[in-house]
Amino acid sequence: MTYLSFLVHMRTSLTLGCVFVAQTIVAEPIRVLTPTSEQAHVAQQLTVKSPVDYLNTRINALALVRSKNWQQALPQLQKLTKSYQDDGDTWYLLGLTQIQLMHYEQAIIALKKALSLGVNLTNIPTGSRPSNDIMIKIAGAYAALGKVDEANEWLSKSLSARYDERSSLATKSVFDSIKDNLQFQILTGSYKDTSLTRDQQWNADLDFLLSEIKRLHVNEQASHNPDLITLADNLRSDIPKLTDQQIVFGMMRMIGTLGNGHNFIVPTFGEKGNFTRLPVQFYAFTDGLYIVDAEAEFSDLIGYKVTAFGQTPTAQAMAKVAKINPRDNEMQQLWLAPYYLAMPEVLAGLELSDASNEVSITVDNAQNMQKTIRLSGRTFEFRGFPTLPVNHKKSPQYLQNATKPYWYEVDKSNGVLYVQFNAVAQMKTQSLAQFSAELIETIKHGEVNHLVLDLRHNSGGNGSILPPLLKALIYFEAAKPAGKLFVVMGRNTFSAAQNLLTNIDSFTNAILVGEPSGSRPNHIGEAGRFRLPFSGVFGLVSSQFHQTSRAEDHRIWIAPHMPVLPDATSYFNGVDPAIKAIYSVLDKNIDGLVK
Repeated sequence: MTYLSFLVHMRTSLTLGCVFVAQTIVAEPIRVLTPTSEQAHVAQQLTVKSPVDYLNTRINALALVRSKNWQQALPQLQKLTKSYQDDGDTWYLLGLTQIQLMHYEQAIIALKKALSLGVNLTNIPTGSRPSNDIMIKIAGAYAALGKVDEANEWLSKSLSARYDERSSLATKSVFDSIKDNLQFQILTGSYKDTSLTRDQQWNADLDFLLSEIKRLHVNEQASHNPDLITLADNLRSDIPKLTDQQIVFGMMRMIGTLGNGHNFIVPTFGEKGNFTRLPVQFYAFTDGLYIVDAEAEFSDLIGYKVTAFGQTPTAQAMAKVAKINPRDNEMQQLWLAPYYLAMPEVLAGLELSDASNEVSITVDNAQNMQKTIRLSGRTFEFRGFPTLPVNHKKSPQYLQNATKPYWYEVDKSNGVLYVQFNAVAQMKTQSLAQFSAELIETIKHGEVNHLVLDLRHNSGGNGSILPPLLKALIYFEAAKPAGKLFVVMGRNTFSAAQNLLTNIDSFTNAILVGEPSGSRPNHIGEAGRFRLPFSGVFGLVSSQFHQTSRAEDHRIWIAPHMPVLPDATSYFNGVDPAIKAIYSVLDKNIDGLVK
């Protein structure tokens, strides 16, 4: 089928509420503001015969589902939903169980009921509680029944409700039976017209990006930003004369107009336009931008201060990165600008170097001897935004296990329980809930007088797993009224880690130490993923609003009660100024409320 005939076909045959832009293949489902409003639920008035038996059955059914004992869970869930119909969680568990047992018609009924009531359960095998995820389950059940139109309809509804893993839908096995359906391919963003020229493909990807910003971003006005529209129009005009990498940089400029964190392009996952990275890592200290890590052949550069990129002083170069770095606050500039400055394609796009892969950088050593070096970009694999690495000569405690999600140790000399929480994620060997329970036991039975929680490396993850850790911190304050709770934070304390910090600030008397946090107490977050169909360019758009604090909390970050900012001298000498300051507070027995 030719591109033109395909468009004609789509205009005449598709009626599932999707809008198609004529010059490209873009499915833009109509936004559903209240996706659960189709079936208004009226509260049950009938009495539950035995509330105690109901509770016991509910506990047992939940345990059976969590152990994946679907066959035994089924009759108990059927009993629960028959005797009491107002709990979305039990309908949700019933729907998931019916899917596992391949009772798809019954699963659809149960999941639609759950959708009308809402769901709040976590840690459920094969499950995910957001409404748009439940819609995907319903679409999958329809696909299993061979009902293609209904499956596509529910996919469209989920996308309208900002389902944030669109790029993964085409490879989900539950949709194998309909993967060759044209409407399915368009909805999932997997359709490619192989007759398009290179420039037409980039135009199609540009339109897809604009449609994903409109679909995903929680602020419905984001796609109407005049700066975004102007940049998109200019990029479209320039596509024929730009390299693939320059086009991707232009898209990064577009994302930069969105104005909050959780919006970025990862310019290394695509099939076209991938960026390179210099063989060094930069970090912004209070006393300047330094090289803190390097590939082996450039290790002699570690410790050098960077004073200029080309002819541009470092401070001005850092400021220019703001064009492609949408952020919650300026701490994200300190965190992420050094990351972007290590990409030759970014430096060229910001006019900090020429268009070649080689970059000129001016550096000073400890003896203030200045020299200019030339470095070339190399292919790299994105593994997350960098944190301050282990010092190659001396390594303080907080840098030694930064890649481990969570760990602790007790300093027996002063009874300080040091807990480092580096990622809001589960370890295979010990869940965060189990780790938190172990902390409570250590507080109960160990020689613990004070607690330090270190969040400096933590840029977020799965926020739904946080409550047990928060409870452990609250337990510490209750069990050790004479003890002090400290939280060390920094520029990349972000996303789910910010949510934890906000709750700690609200529910405890913790002394906050370090830099301001990398996000806001109330912030736009989540990671709505997109992948452009032709180039494979991958990125994120903020898709949810997190009100973790009070509605009137308009702080741009959480500020420390004891500011301790990272300086190069301390880092390269293996000193942790934050822990040093905390121990000084304990030695001087400084006491009193901080808020």
